[in-house]
Amino acid sequence: MDHHIFLIGPGGVGKTSCGPHLAKFLGRDFIDLDQLFVSGPGDIGGYIADHGYVQYVRENSKIFFERIAQCRAPSVCALSSGFLIAEVEAETVELNRAAVRGIGYSILPLPHANVQECTRIVVSRQLQRGFNLSQDTEQKKFLKRLPIYRTLADQVTVSQGVPAETACSIYKEMVNARALQADIR
Repeated sequence: MDHHIFLIGPGGVGKTSCGPHLAKFLGRDFIDLDQLFVSGPGDIGGYIADHGYVQYVRENSKIFFERIAQCRAPSVCALSSGFLIAEVEAETVELNRAAVRGIGYSILPLPHANVQECTRIVVSRQLQRGFNLSQDTEQKKFLKRLPIYRTLADQVTVSQGVPAETACSIYKEMVNARALQADIR
């Protein structure tokens, strides 16, 4: 596969955890968009508090496009949770979506097939991050965004394993999808 691999989804689904393992399976570099932001403009929460969410969405997009332009080979990239879905800055979000569709293959990793259990796991992970988040707000946000992420994903992989096992499941599904595409042609 000659395209970038984009791990998409809400925070807490496992993008950053399984991404380095998937990159290793594929022999590619791993890019974590949140980490790029932190190493550039700084702490995401602090940036949003100082500049607002709209400016964060714009800056995050700028960092993405600059980094992807520097890639000499396809990479595995964990996208920020709001990169493809934000309730503000629709034009920027649509440009992000078009780029992901045009230059990559997007994968939504999920920790459970059952929506209620998946929600419980993801929200629990989010609350453990120490951002002073509300359980009710995070549940509502996850349930609102999950169906949208499903429509944006080229592949949805459900895995309850450790990150390396999740990456292996993603890889196997990618290989099977490619074989199926070759059979269709």
